Amino acid sequence: MNQFNTNAFMKKIFTVMLFFVLSLAARAYTDVLIISVDGDSTTVPSSTILIEKTGDDVYQFVMKDFQMDAIMMGDIIADNIPGTTTDGITTLDVTGVPVTISDPLWAQMLPGLTVNIKAKFNDEKLYAVVDIDLTEQLGQMVVATFGTEEGFETVEDDKPQLLNSGFEDWGVDEEMGIMFPAEPRYWHSFSSATGPFVQFVGNHCFKNEDAHSGQYSVRLISTNIMGLAIANGTISTGRMVCGSMTPDEPANHSRLDMSIKDVDRNGDPFYQTFTAHPDSVVFWVKYRSNAEGVRAGMGAYITDGTYCQIPLPHDTVYTNKIGIAEITTIEPCSEWTRVSVPFTYPETDLTPRAMFMTFSTCIIPGEGNGREELCVDDVQLIYNDEEELDIFEVRTSANDHSNLNVIYDLQGRRHSTLQRGINIVNGKKVVVK
Repeated sequence: MNQFNTNAFMKKIFTVMLFFVLSLAARAYTDVLIISVDGDSTTVPSSTILIEKTGDDVYQFVMKDFQMDAIMMGDIIADNIPGTTTDGITTLDVTGVPVTISDPLWAQMLPGLTVNIKAKFNDEKLYAVVDIDLTEQLGQMVVATFGTEEGFETVEDDKPQLLNSGFEDWGVDEEMGIMFPAEPRYWHSFSSATGPFVQFVGNHCFKNEDAHSGQYSVRLISTNIMGLAIANGTISTGRMVCGSMTPDEPANHSRLDMSIKDVDRNGDPFYQTFTAHPDSVVFWVKYRSNAEGVRAGMGAYITDGTYCQIPLPHDTVYTNKIGIAEITTIEPCSEWTRVSVPFTYPETDLTPRAMFMTFSTCIIPGEGNGREELCVDDVQLIYNDEEELDIFEVRTSANDHSNLNVIYDLQGRRHSTLQRGINIVNGKKVVVK
């Protein structure tokens, strides 16, 4: 065999091997698909998404047999999606990607369709949120949420922040109309509230171009409802519930419960996953109130993800709070003012799974005169520098001081002794070398 034939033969072998390797990279995932159309959600119990690696860190993303309102649209195919892989988890995050629709009729009806894709996957699982903007063609915004994010938390990062903590992403915007006023994504107010009296409350949350940094902050206002009651302006990582026309009734509250699978019109759940132990929370506010003694407030609660509501029901004490940061004394201020609130960590064996945070124009439901205004921006969780100690010194200190007895790792698991690496000891990080 001459050199030319040898090279040609080896090239064919390499091509076949490459095709074989890439074909092995195709993965089919089957899970629950939640389709939200202008805020109304439909659940497809079993749906399939195919992801195939088509090159170096490039993927094809296929939503198989996609259906909307029982209408079959065929496959929705997005090609040449870049991805990054870290520790076995691949992340896709693209906007304005042109797609192909396999059904000829729908392909003709929706020419030039683009989608936004946010996805994480490994060998076993896929979580994806796909925004399909059909406002021009059908007057609808469609959000398809596949699977759940649980299991994809970045536990290696001991300094996570809340999603959209600067209130720059407003998801489905004001153009959706007065019936669907905008909310900052991953945060919730009365626009996405539930309960028998939600229709009487109105909107209390607005996109604000007066920002401490970036382009936007969030503006909360209180209102007087038909001269009958004062409704506070409130925003929460949980979900608002309007259960009574009496403001201070516990039936009016914000709740967080990770077992409830409801999603907002962006396809996001009414909770934020969180597994760390910050030392404090810092945020910036402007606050206006001309009612005597009225103060704004903030509450942040790291929980195990089980049911929790604020304000508490009468004679109820929740034992699922792992970390607590509260302030009830935010005074009027016309300039952006920095507020810092420390976390405390009661002794508990629970594992942190969620952050339940609320801001309100008034700490007492129904108080004020209905003209309070609270602007919030740049919420940041603070992690103090770790105390680095030699392992022998740490163990000696632990033996000498009985208060060093509440020890967690970064996954929230409690330990009886210090572990190598970063430990949370009585709410303070200690590095064991």
